[in-house]
Amino acid sequence: MEIAARALVIYVFLWLVVRGTGKRSLAELTPLELVMIVVLGDLVQPGITQEDMSITGGLIAVSVFVVLTVFTDWLTRRSKQADNLISGTPVIVLQSGEPLMERLAEERLTMDELKEAARIHGFGDLEQVEWAILETDGQFSFIGKASPQ
Repeated sequence: MEIAARALVIYVFLWLVVRGTGKRSLAELTPLELVMIVVLGDLVQPGITQEDMSITGGLIAVSVFVVLTVFTDWLTRRSKQADNLISGTPVIVLQSGEPLMERLAEERLTMDELKEAARIHGFGDLEQVEWAILETDGQFSFIGKASPQ
């Protein structure tokens, strides 16, 4: 039972860490961040299983993570509030061609990153964009300004 409790604590801690890193970092992992994720498993394992190196201990720890993941998925599908809490909400970072600097700072984004994303989506200038939205998965959505007719 202690392993299950430890796995629960680590699961919640990892969720907080992932949420705290911001949406953008979820979408683009640098090589160093990828290495950190791989190493993270080795770092948290002793905290979950302590000295228990048995197959049963490993199965319990993995089972707790799987059950929590399935439960979290089920909960976010059933409740919009839970989805917003667990997954976050999209954030408007540009409106009418004007970057919203406070929101960019909250999401730890630079103007260069916003401009690069706009170029990737076919906008050479932010003035062409009516809305830029940072989605919950870290990707950008851009809605262009209507062309005057």
